[in-house]
Amino acid sequence: MQAGKYILGLTIATILASIVFASVFVYYPASVQVSPTAPPVIFIKGSNSNQRDLYGTTITTTIDTTGTSASITLHPTYQRTYYLDVLRIKNQDSQAYYVRINVISTITNGNLASAKLYIYNGGDRVGEVDLLTTQLQPDSWIVLNGNGELRIDFEFKYATSGGSYNTAPSGSGTINLELVYSTVNTETPP
Repeated sequence: MQAGKYILGLTIATILASIVFASVFVYYPASVQVSPTAPPVIFIKGSNSNQRDLYGTTITTTIDTTGTSASITLHPTYQRTYYLDVLRIKNQDSQAYYVRINVISTITNGNLASAKLYIYNGGDRVGEVDLLTTQLQPDSWIVLNGNGELRIDFEFKYATSGGSYNTAPSGSGTINLELVYSTVNTETPP
């Protein structure tokens, strides 16, 4: 008799629990106010932007009117070609920001053996990015001081195998990357 009362009690409790918790949704209102601001960190042209490159070509640097998008065309050749001060990252704010580069896609064909992006603060190299590796780089955030600038240099190395003195190295294409900056240096960006 005692077991029967216990089973009856459990059955009633189960039915009541399923009724009480069945398909109940509660909605609380919230609002998000969005108030855009001018970009505190922008791209600007380096001193060698739009200057003469190899074989009568031009180092082309194009920056959109907002300073938040840059396109660069370089013309390296066999062996090692170094491009000094092609692009700069400028902080227009008085507070410091933290900078990294995210390589999204790269060149995987041809004679391109190495492609690097170097970040300088004044005369000090503060970061190196392997443009043939798709990931967020370098491992640590780089400080961009208030009202400061970082200089961007590029270095390409093309192998000579299969090449000749009157042909360009194989391995052309586009390397896509993003400038990532943050107000903090303790988080990993999503």
